Amino acid sequence: MKLSALGTAATCALLFAVRLGASQAVALTLSAVETHADNRMELKLFLNAPSSSAPAGLQWTFRLPPGLEIVGIEAGEAVNKAGKKLACKGAKCIVYGLNRTTIPNGPIAVLKIKVDQSLAGGGRPVPFEYQPHGRARTLPEIQLADAVAASLDGKLITVEPTSPRPIR
Repeated sequence: MKLSALGTAATCALLFAVRLGASQAVALTLSAVETHADNRMELKLFLNAPSSSAPAGLQWTFRLPPGLEIVGIEAGEAVNKAGKKLACKGAKCIVYGLNRTTIPNGPIAVLKIKVDQSLAGGGRPVPFEYQPHGRARTLPEIQLADAVAASLDGKLITVEPTSPRPIR
C-alpha cells in the first residue's frame, strides 16, 4: 500500500517538474512597426525569458511578404549589453559570443525594411497594424520562423511561437 502511494507521489512530482520546465520557455516578440515618410520601416525583436532560462545564443529567420525588402538588421540593446554579436545573412540571424554571459530581456534586433513603391501608393508609407488573436487575417504578415535558443551549457531552450505583424 505504501509503495503504490510513493509511486503516485513520484509520478505527481515528475509531472509537476515537467510542467515547471515547460513554463520556462523563451519568447521572441515583434514590436509595432514604425513607419517613416521615405517608405522605410523599423520594427524591433524583443527577448522575454525567465532568468533561469536566459539564453546565451539565439537564431531565427524573418519572413517578409513580397514587396518588402530588408535593408538592414542591427543588434539591439540586449545583445550589446551581453557582449554578444548579431550576424545576419539575408533574413537569417544568429546571436553569438565567446563569453559566458546570457542575453538579458529587451530588444535583440532592429529590422529595417524598405517598402516597394507599388505597395506604398505614391510615396505614402504603408501602415502596419497589430491585430489581436481571433480576428481574421487575410493580409500579408511579417513573421518570425525557425527560432532556436541555447543555454550556456549548449542545451536547447524552447522558444514560444510569436504573433506575426499583419500589413494593413
